[in-house]
Amino acid sequence: MRITLVQPPQGTRFGFTRILMIEPLGLECVGAALKLHQHDVHLIDLRLENPRVLAAHLRAFRPGAVGISCGFTTDVYSTLHTASRIREILPNATVFVGGHHASLIPGDFLFPGSPVDAVVIGEGEWTGLELVDALERGDDPGSVSAVATLANLGSGVGHRNHSNNLDDLPIPDRHLTRRYRRWYHHAFDTPSAAVETSRGCPFDCNFCSIWVFYQRRARRRSPERIVEDLAQVRALGEDRVFFTDDIAFLQHDAYEELAQQIRAAGLKLLYSCETRSDLVVKYRDLFKSWKEIGMKTIFLGIEKVDDNGLDAVRKRTKGGAATNLEAIEILRQHGITPMTSLITDPAWGEEDFDRLEEFVRLAHLPCPTFTVLTPLPGTELWETSKSQLTTTDYNLFDVMHLVLPSKLPPKRFFERLARLYCMMDQTTRLTWKGALNLGRMVLQGKSFAVRRVLSASREMRNAKAYLEYPGSTPRPDFVPNDFGRVSWVERSRSYLTQRAVVATG
Repeated sequence: MRITLVQPPQGTRFGFTRILMIEPLGLECVGAALKLHQHDVHLIDLRLENPRVLAAHLRAFRPGAVGISCGFTTDVYSTLHTASRIREILPNATVFVGGHHASLIPGDFLFPGSPVDAVVIGEGEWTGLELVDALERGDDPGSVSAVATLANLGSGVGHRNHSNNLDDLPIPDRHLTRRYRRWYHHAFDTPSAAVETSRGCPFDCNFCSIWVFYQRRARRRSPERIVEDLAQVRALGEDRVFFTDDIAFLQHDAYEELAQQIRAAGLKLLYSCETRSDLVVKYRDLFKSWKEIGMKTIFLGIEKVDDNGLDAVRKRTKGGAATNLEAIEILRQHGITPMTSLITDPAWGEEDFDRLEEFVRLAHLPCPTFTVLTPLPGTELWETSKSQLTTTDYNLFDVMHLVLPSKLPPKRFFERLARLYCMMDQTTRLTWKGALNLGRMVLQGKSFAVRRVLSASREMRNAKAYLEYPGSTPRPDFVPNDFGRVSWVERSRSYLTQRAVVATG
């Protein structure tokens, strides 16, 4: 069967969406699975293509089904617009959606008059393959496990049970994105490949939905499989890798063995990842060898500056806030750049921003970034805060705008947020070496990433920019007004049941 997979346009044009342009790894994984049964698969990345390219492709290729990825809340409207356009061109094709947000809130895509026929819930490789096989046979998509349709949505469609062994999954088919690969970047790292070493998270921060999506499970790939994947990246001529794990370095022995196998394979790559501060402190002996094989940057979600703040978001950092500073120092000692993120709160007053500024200044935080506490759909924070929302516009759920009432007037709140980013400039000076590297990137044809990152950074230092509407795609007229209609969390499990699962681990 002919299948087209689509990464929709970015729903917002502000902040981190311009600093990162990660390859559509989920679609590459699904595409690899579909090819196991000889389906003819094409991939269109509308973040980098004009919509006319998709239209021309659909008319020429005539796929029987089109799958769209919706991983982020801010991409809901662009996903629906894309589905609507596909439906106009191919009225008889099956349009299905998958991804993180779609799995947690399938009702955002399944309503009377929606251009979407089905939603794949959870991990997409095997469910997507079974769905396409069913469509080829002429079966009802709702007959496939973990596929939601308008007809079965109210019956509690949930995740399927997946194998604990991630090695059972095919390696992502990066040839599907070959024509786009030079444009994928992680800040100034370009081209930058995305590679998984694990999936899931055993922690339960109340602002995060990763643990809900993976049911608080974490699984890892074997070192041999990861090295095989990295070798594919190297064969494509790329040398920058971002480990997309929700938390890297969860298991000491596994990452020690992975480092040894990368070294034995002679893979000359530069790596970046994100993890928790307490894991860096716990496994401090790992980072010398990882620096030697190419670890360049580690992103630490320190979130809050004191123990009360950490407790409020249920971060569960062992050792409390002091652990964050210890982790930063460990990485510095090994020559790895630690990047840090902190969450500002709409409930903050001037004194709270003053306290954060003082912490950043005294701690000499390297490359700090700042977000706004946002109750994203699917999170526990969403369940407890959605009655307080000041907007139902998904384009504002980019963790850079206010969607909850603020203590300070919005204009003043964003003045303080922008001032934090101005402080980042003071703690992260551009050296002559850095300037030369940027100049070299321009000469190498990588000015695309340089322009995007510098432009986004300039906006984030401008308080007025936060007050402008960030959405690149408006809410479609055909979307019902009952915001957050049917979530997997609400339909498949009650909130209390979910917490019971967490409590028993």
